Amino acid sequence: MALEVLAVPFWLLAVFALLLIAAAIALVFFLKKLLVNAVLGVVALFVINYFGAPYGIKIAVTFVTVAISALFGLAGVGGLVLLKLLGTTIS
Repeated sequence: MALEVLAVPFWLLAVFALLLIAAAIALVFFLKKLLVNAVLGVVALFVINYFGAPYGIKIAVTFVTVAISALFGLAGVGGLVLLKLLGTTIS
């Protein structure tokens, strides 16, 4: 039994290659934004704990709080601080 070779037009291969390149660029752009957001959130969590301790703002560093800080970035840390000021703790 012989294998048949499919003839694919060149333009179709070129379009597919361009789509793959565009998808790779979009993925790298998204991951870069996500990484920067995560790093800023975690750093902000530790900065808030360091400078907020004299004022009674100390957020427990647990898996949940670090995950919130990493996923939501500065907004997540702001939410954690707001919850702390309202008297609610996340552990």
